Amino acid sequence: MLLEAIKRHVHLFTSAAIAIVLWIVFTYLHDYARISPLLGVTSPQKRCGKTTLLNLLGLLVHRPLPTNNITPAALFRTTEKWSPTLLVDEADTFARDADELRGILNSGHNRAQAYVIRTVGQEHEPKRFTTWAPKAVALIGKLPDTLQDRAIEIRLERKKSSEQVCRLPAHGTGAFSDSRRKIARWADDLAEHFEVAEPEIPIGLHDRAADNWEPLLAIADLAGGEWPVEARKAALALTGQGRG
Repeated sequence: MLLEAIKRHVHLFTSAAIAIVLWIVFTYLHDYARISPLLGVTSPQKRCGKTTLLNLLGLLVHRPLPTNNITPAALFRTTEKWSPTLLVDEADTFARDADELRGILNSGHNRAQAYVIRTVGQEHEPKRFTTWAPKAVALIGKLPDTLQDRAIEIRLERKKSSEQVCRLPAHGTGAFSDSRRKIARWADDLAEHFEVAEPEIPIGLHDRAADNWEPLLAIADLAGGEWPVEARKAALALTGQGRG
């Protein structure tokens, strides 16, 4: 099970693991979504598992592209060319004071507005670049306000000495290849249902949080079983009003 695999390798609460599983599946359905919530991975200090989590995401998400730094131009050109799932680590070292970069990340939240316009070539012809791609950003400290508003935030804490997690397998790509195939097949089978889904949003999520969780709750509803209930519990635990 994907949920157990995440909890086996990263120290976090079940609500966070549920959100991560749903976001992983979401990367395979991204082309059919209206809203693209950022996955924000934060911690108060180093050695809390941020890089491990991003490495694990890199083994499971659709078309992963990890990076420890990226410029504004590289961000929109990379998105335009490859439509990757962008996995940005160490964002606290370069993103907080980079207004243009944050603006481009913000623009990718809503599919209808997920574009930037730049001039290119010697004639400075205007060209539209898409910023529509799933993105995970990891940093120490707090997300900048505008990113936090567009994010499902996973807050990590350093594990106690009595708490253990397993190291990622040395040949992780092969170890998770079966999981990736199953997710891709499931997403392909249910893409049309996901595109028109209107999941019930739990009371307690403000408007932007409701937007962020909408695609993940749709995935949970399609998965069935305990997922619809557990996903809504996770949404309230991670993003509900009154959360500290």
